[in-house]
Amino acid sequence: MRESYSVEMDARGHIVIPAALRKAKGLEAHSSFLLFSEGDELRLVPSEMRPKREIRMYSNVQIAQALIDGAITPSGIKAALEGILELGLNPDDFQPNI
Repeated sequence: MRESYSVEMDARGHIVIPAALRKAKGLEAHSSFLLFSEGDELRLVPSEMRPKREIRMYSNVQIAQALIDGAITPSGIKAALEGILELGLNPDDFQPNI
């Protein structure tokens, strides 16, 4: 069941979660949250809850290496080299890991 609560944000951007909801959800002072923006809505999720998929962060160097490693055909290699340039990196710095 979806419940809604009317809350206000103060001048510092603070929002108070109603006590009954904090107790029901097991939230304590200094709990951490993830804030998602979905269209016109905001969704607040306790950070202890993990998303369905793990979020991984890759550097541009890792992305560039993955591009060149996945290139097999001459046109694929050309596209990978162009992608590396778009990342602001020098294609000559990357060789396929075979």
